[in-house]
Amino acid sequence: MSVKLQPNMTQNAQDLKICSDYWAYENKTDFIGHVEAVCQRYNISPHIMFVTVGQCFTYLDDVLCEYCGYVCPLEVPADIPFMRAKESWCCELCEHALWRDHNSK
Repeated sequence: MSVKLQPNMTQNAQDLKICSDYWAYENKTDFIGHVEAVCQRYNISPHIMFVTVGQCFTYLDDVLCEYCGYVCPLEVPADIPFMRAKESWCCELCEHALWRDHNSK
């Protein structure tokens, strides 16, 4: 049960390492310092790092939509403890379907 990375087809091994290092942030230290350390390690700018990270689909394999079972996508490391602390989670598609069903009555 962990954070999973799914790189896109254009990403290489170094891109995956950058993403892995970025997502290794544990919310216990300075986030800006973490970003700076990742950028320094790979000699890239924060802009390049965030573009690279943004191209990789990142999700929790232990938080699933209560209706369809879809994995929980992540946008920032702070989402990890927040999403795991929820009693249940509903993906955007199911949430929209429930909203439509509720409002059509």
